[in-house]
Amino acid sequence: MTEGIFGIIIEIAYIPILLVMLEKERFKMSCFKIMSLLAIVDILSIVLSCIVTGWLAYKGAVYCTYPDFTYIAGCSAKSLWCCSCFIAMTLVTNRLIDLVFPKLSNILFHGSRTYFVLLLPVLYFVYFFFFNAPTIFSSRYHSWYFDPMIFEGRSLEYENVPILFNNFFVVFATCFLYLMFSCVLGAKMKQVSTGSESRKIVSEQILVTEAYPYSLDSIQIFFQSAMICAVNLMASMIYVIMNYIDVPFWLILLGQFNWQLGNTAPVFIYLIFNRTIRNGVLRKLGLKV
Repeated sequence: MTEGIFGIIIEIAYIPILLVMLEKERFKMSCFKIMSLLAIVDILSIVLSCIVTGWLAYKGAVYCTYPDFTYIAGCSAKSLWCCSCFIAMTLVTNRLIDLVFPKLSNILFHGSRTYFVLLLPVLYFVYFFFFNAPTIFSSRYHSWYFDPMIFEGRSLEYENVPILFNNFFVVFATCFLYLMFSCVLGAKMKQVSTGSESRKIVSEQILVTEAYPYSLDSIQIFFQSAMICAVNLMASMIYVIMNYIDVPFWLILLGQFNWQLGNTAPVFIYLIFNRTIRNGVLRKLGLKV
């Protein structure tokens, strides 16, 4: 039940962060629209990856214990994970285009146009929820599998190619785009000669909004980007591997932990590295900034 309690704490912490993102001053920016949708998906995912998983593990549940509930939870968990991956790719694409092709960014993301772009991850979620087989929780392995483990030796019948596509193409593409984003931002920062201009460029980015010297900015942005990508990449790779070959139990737990971390880590990243969100949360709590 530890992960369930942890999930509840993170849910409570995520609510004021989402409220800050939805404030009119920030929500008019395309990146905050995307981040808000990602936050909503994360909040829903935490219910499944932490709270529901912890409860099912506590009950020692398998598919036959709660078949209907487990089926719906599995559909939801898998679909929210895929949707989260797609939104993360959309977010870094938004930031990259804004840096390199500002005119194209205006065409795609100006004003309410961002909502049309965000229909793509929503449709992605709909596809995986309604037209793709669920993952099923097994308390024996404390994780979610394609195979409901009802019949012996029939795991290949539950092979899920669309999930493979998501866990490899979408996640790897996001990591590649984050690497490009870091390189482009570093090149942009080199062109900046004054501290005020540096603050302007950095404040427009998604992860760091404080004014630091150029080298520290680049290192922090790259570190945060690499950290998010590493967590998602590790979770996606472990989940694919463990569905096809026998792996040590600790590796299965590591995959489960990385899935949970992928949903919960943004809370810590926003509060530690994003001054705009951190100050907004402090103001909502009635604390001095």
